[in-house]
Amino acid sequence: MHPQTISKSGISLVKTFEGLHKVRDDGMVHAYRCAANVWTCGFGATRGVRSGTKWTKQYCEDRLIEDLDDHAKAIKKFVNVPLSQGQYDSLVSFIFNLGENAFKNSTLLVKLNKGLYDEVPEQLMRWNKATVGGKLQSLRGLTRRRAAEAAIFSSDAQLPSDEGGPVMAQKPKADAIKPLRKSKTLAGAGIAGAATALNEVAGQVQGLVSYAPMLKTVFLLCAIGGIALAAYARFKDSKDGVH
Repeated sequence: MHPQTISKSGISLVKTFEGLHKVRDDGMVHAYRCAANVWTCGFGATRGVRSGTKWTKQYCEDRLIEDLDDHAKAIKKFVNVPLSQGQYDSLVSFIFNLGENAFKNSTLLVKLNKGLYDEVPEQLMRWNKATVGGKLQSLRGLTRRRAAEAAIFSSDAQLPSDEGGPVMAQKPKADAIKPLRKSKTLAGAGIAGAATALNEVAGQVQGLVSYAPMLKTVFLLCAIGGIALAAYARFKDSKDGVH
């Protein structure tokens, strides 16, 4: 029902977004605090990492595979519907970034287990915020990562981005979700924005030339459709006296 492991393309996706930071002249990779103020080392590893932690590059590679396999267990435990390889890779990346608890308690999982596959990409895009400097805010790196994961989930196309840096997304607030579901204006803008971000990601992929033209066309049509939907909704709201 599910793939047995994340694919090489899925691993590349995670490595591209996480990045390998703080590589010193001696070839060792040193721990650092990420944007969410969490001690991190290698490709986004946090378990057992503290100030002064340093690993070899090979250990960083090995640790990533170990951590990805560990996070993938959440899919086997909580997902009750079939998944393609691309959908599996997308969710492993998502869980690696967020953690098992966030995934198992998410609306995303509820919708997925109901077989509402087409609603999963929208749910993925909601997890683009993190607390930085004491303030919850949308982060460009998280937005791009969610856009890539949404694209993979929808089309099986593996779309890594050039935006690195591990950041832990935070659960979207309920009061921030409801208006988006009710507002065609915001929904249209969201479609257009997501499509634009995805188009940027597709344009940067070097190893997926065969996917890029098709995806860029799809994303362009989505962006145009989103803009049209937002404009129509704004006109209708204005006509109905809704502001």
